[in-house]
Amino acid sequence: MAKIAKSGGVPSAEATKDAVVVRAMYRALEEGQVSDLALYADPEISWVHPMVARLPFDGTGRGLKTVLRSAFLRDASGAGPRVSAETFVEFGDGVLVAGRFIEDRGAGNAPGEKPFLHECAVRGGRVVLVRGYPAEIGGR
Repeated sequence: MAKIAKSGGVPSAEATKDAVVVRAMYRALEEGQVSDLALYADPEISWVHPMVARLPFDGTGRGLKTVLRSAFLRDASGAGPRVSAETFVEFGDGVLVAGRFIEDRGAGNAPGEKPFLHECAVRGGRVVLVRGYPAEIGGR
């Protein structure tokens, strides 16, 4: 796998590798470097809600702040659950990312986990779209 440059950007020779860019964006989240997302995400990045077909509104949002709030469960200050992106699968024009949001519940309580499945589209070396899919675990 390609390394991320110490300057925070993706090395230019690897800028076309979609999975490298997507991995770098999720690693920045995992490391709590929310401000670094701007290095990997297009300023007009879009979010598509998992229930877009059933919502009374269009279910999409634009801009980094909206994506941080909607896709990555962050508040206005950038705080939110830890992100654990565990699987990256590159296909066609996108990268599927499967992982978990991990919420610390305080002393004596086990952390809460919520799975996620995102499809990320990359254009020009930046993530331009994050589409959410239902990722509930367990059976009936």
